[in-house]
Amino acid sequence: MAGRLLALGLLLPGLLLSASALAAPRIAIIIDDLGYSRQHGQAIVDLPARVTCAVIPFSPHGRRLAERASLAGKEVLVHMPMAAQSHLKLDRGGLQDGMDEPQLLNAVRQALSQIPQARGLNNHMGSALTEQQQPMGWLMAELKAHQLFFVDSRTSSHSVAQQVARQVGLSHAGRDVFLDNERNLVSINEQFNRLIRLARQRGQAIAIGHPYPETVHYLQQVLPLMQDAGIEVVPVSTLLSTPAVTTATTGSDAHAGS
Repeated sequence: MAGRLLALGLLLPGLLLSASALAAPRIAIIIDDLGYSRQHGQAIVDLPARVTCAVIPFSPHGRRLAERASLAGKEVLVHMPMAAQSHLKLDRGGLQDGMDEPQLLNAVRQALSQIPQARGLNNHMGSALTEQQQPMGWLMAELKAHQLFFVDSRTSSHSVAQQVARQVGLSHAGRDVFLDNERNLVSINEQFNRLIRLARQRGQAIAIGHPYPETVHYLQQVLPLMQDAGIEVVPVSTLLSTPAVTTATTGSDAHAGS
């Protein structure tokens, strides 16, 4: 209870400052890593706002949670495991460094078949793979063929994923804020307020969080305050950049320079 009161006390003053703005700033909150805990995943599905649910394919509870999220009006993403600089072991079906095009496309198609409710895909880890033009080109062309979009979790400051998506003509977006790199109320609150400030400055902003109990409890308290604060919580698909594609632009363009 004390933690909840602290959250409201810290958050409310900052939120209410600009509640009278003419155009409501929009935020999207993506919750990653869904599928391994049924209880924590269901808590995200039950949140009182249109958060976006990023589900890891082949996870034990992923299929069912994706179904429940979709039925609850939440947007669903495939949270695709991708090779990291740290060489951490990938979840089943992940995109490995060094895969050729048929191997990568087969892995992507298998993942998409696991989560048919998905409207887009974002990367789980991926600090190595998202820096590479060629596999990103293969991925973006495949997503475009499925009429999906891509959100870059920005696990690497050298990611070329959005650049390649733009070249292919794929709708895309990128994370602005990580909510819970530090799993404590004060830090999550600071990051959430940073998200709100960015949205008020630019009109929109995207956060990524995780189904940690601390994050769930925080969001349960603050999401009902958003309307009074003049903030709209929207599916991430409403905040995408959709590049114009000329007739000279093809999927193969994204492979250049790799």
